[in-house]
Amino acid sequence: MTNRELLTNYPRYLAFGFLHYFFSFVGQTFFISLFVTGITAERGWETETFAGIYSGVTLCAAFLLPVIGGQLDRLRVRYVSTTTVLVMIAGCLLLAYGHGWLLLALGILCVRLGGQGVLTLTGSTTIGRFFERGRGKALSYSMLGICAAEIIVPLLAVYLIQEQGYRSTWLVAAALLAMVFLPAIWLLVSRHDNFQKAATIVNSGETSSVASWTRRQVISDPRFQLIVPIVLFIPFFFTGFVFNQTDIGELRGFSPELMALGLSTFGLTRAFCILFAGQIVDRFGPAKLLIVVLLPAVMGMLVFWSFPGGWTIPVIFGLIAVSAGVITVTMPTLWADRYGPQFLGSIKSTVKLLEVLSSAGAPILFSWGLKSLGLSTWMALMIGYGLACVLLAVLERRRQ
Repeated sequence: MTNRELLTNYPRYLAFGFLHYFFSFVGQTFFISLFVTGITAERGWETETFAGIYSGVTLCAAFLLPVIGGQLDRLRVRYVSTTTVLVMIAGCLLLAYGHGWLLLALGILCVRLGGQGVLTLTGSTTIGRFFERGRGKALSYSMLGICAAEIIVPLLAVYLIQEQGYRSTWLVAAALLAMVFLPAIWLLVSRHDNFQKAATIVNSGETSSVASWTRRQVISDPRFQLIVPIVLFIPFFFTGFVFNQTDIGELRGFSPELMALGLSTFGLTRAFCILFAGQIVDRFGPAKLLIVVLLPAVMGMLVFWSFPGGWTIPVIFGLIAVSAGVITVTMPTLWADRYGPQFLGSIKSTVKLLEVLSSAGAPILFSWGLKSLGLSTWMALMIGYGLACVLLAVLERRRQ
């Protein structure tokens, strides 16, 4: 399916996926981190106090995802989306009006579970299971929503926080969810649309006759077990590297501005790669790409490890972004191609849980590695992990 056919025949579905990724910003770290100064200053907390609450809530949300993922396989998708949006609006209101750590934690749980968890899961699951032809391109167009949010939202949020305060900014987020996103859910997908439910997609013949695996069957599949470390590599390394970027910059003598340039490079490069990754995935297939998808990231790490210059920062961030952008489209396509559409929500929510656990442990392990082993030794270990993942991809390919 060409890009033109996709955009002409399925604009409503692509918009549905795009908006789910875009409005997930309410629960994403890049948005919530903008409120840390206001929240801690108002309560007289240290940053570590908020970080502890945030990490604990994120883990709680992660363990709830597999339960919700199962509902995506049973219920009409717009009911799941509507419930999620209402929970997120409640979370925004708690963060706008609540006082005390318990209401703060509950508010963060609502927006984290709904935004970073359920909305992205819903967007990728519904698009991935509906499209067979052009699945990679359809996922790419949908995932551009989060890239657009990363570019647009921080500037507007910083302005609102400075002018109106952080509590009023949460009210604006709630209003956008209620007045823009919620009506769009019901306008874009009709009640009896085959797009709505996994069972209707399977029965309608929209997808191929690939047998649908249950979550238990997938977890027992040796190929899945080989893939898991590959999927976790980017979330683990990137989260740990960014969380400890201040310490890494000090060890290398790099300025905060240079590290910020690296993050900007990552965002722009990932958006570009996501845009074109769908065409690459559709042409070569996700299984073949799995062997090479981490090579750019490993090359960037090798450059950073081998050379001390400041120019290595945009290089490592840019090459990691290439891998991150391509794997973001590759994995949802692979799950749908290999394990069928009917239980895709359950499968993807389990993978999401593992990714969150990996990201949660990364800052602690990275901090320990940098202090105990030193930057050079720790980077060498991470490069070894990346090369081991490439080897696992080769072994997984041979089992097919």
